[in-house]
Amino acid sequence: MKITLKIKVIKGREFKAACTAAEAVVATQALKDTTPYVPALTGAFSNLARVDGNEIVYTGDQAAYLYAGKVMVDEMGRHAVYIKDVGWRHRKGAKLHAIDKALVFTTDMHSKAQAHWMEASYEENAEKWALVGERAVKLWLE
Repeated sequence: MKITLKIKVIKGREFKAACTAAEAVVATQALKDTTPYVPALTGAFSNLARVDGNEIVYTGDQAAYLYAGKVMVDEMGRHAVYIKDVGWRHRKGAKLHAIDKALVFTTDMHSKAQAHWMEASYEENAEKWALVGERAVKLWLE
């Protein structure tokens, strides 16, 4: 019995470039898959999310606040106030900290909306993201 193997030699630089490109592809897929987990009233917050290299960036003042899923108060224990045509805001310069009261997220727009949305999405999509990364590396090296 005769076995023939075809082996392609890959330089370290090529493999590193393929992995870097694959990281961006996986981040883009993760952003798409994570959208249903992101809290949304109007969709503006999740629409501002973007991929920067291999990172997903959620912009906006409320990003850390929503991700933690806790009500934030200033150093005097005061909550945010609602300003018409602006939204919920704390006074300028306030030092905020979380209290032991969870935010309540509406699921009208995103059915799986919750705090720590990346972890929830990862639990459901990790295998898919691994396959996406593997395919991206293979396509880059072809």
